[in-house]
Order: sequence, then structure tokens, then C-alpha cells
Amino acid sequence: MKYVLAEWDHELDDEPYRIYSELDEVRRETRRVEFYRNGVTFSYGAERGNEGALAPEPFPEDLRDLRPPEEEGELTAREISPGLFYEIWNQAQERPDGFMGMFF
Repeated sequence: MKYVLAEWDHELDDEPYRIYSELDEVRRETRRVEFYRNGVTFSYGAERGNEGALAPEPFPEDLRDLRPPEEEGELTAREISPGLFYEIWNQAQERPDGFMGMFF
């Protein structure tokens, strides 16, 4: 498994600005946690269901080739540790109403 943090700098109210993804051996998303500017957090995959919300295409080998979903703004991505991903994943489950306040 690989773990990725994508940060999307944009002005869209209804799109996430921070996305944590777990990728399988062929770089397809298996889990994702999205953060929105209003403090709402959504998680998809595994025991949380809604696998249809996961990216259908594999992530590029070079994360610099990852493009913003709406082709608006700038997206940067980097690999993160499994521990960081699981910390975010578990906190998203504990606080389904959003938990961004813990980080600021």
C-alpha cells in the first residue's frame, strides 16, 4: 500500500482542499478522507462504503502528474506514512461531523 496527501489550492466551496488516499499495489484508491473548508470531513472505502466515490483510474507513478479534478487551481501531492493516514482515517470515524478544529 501507498499513502498520498493531495492539497488542492482552489476557490470552490463544494470541493475538498485536502485529500488523503490509500492506494493498492496497482495505485488505485482503496480509501479516501476529504476535508472541506467549512470543517466537514467525508471518508470513503473499506468499512465506510461508497467505493463509487473513489478515483476509478490509478494514480500516476509520478505524483506531479496528478491533476485537479475540476482543472481549477493548483494541486500538489506527496507520499505520506501509513501511520499518518491511519491517524486521519481513525479520527474521521470518531468525528463524522468534521474534526478540522483539532489541527488549528
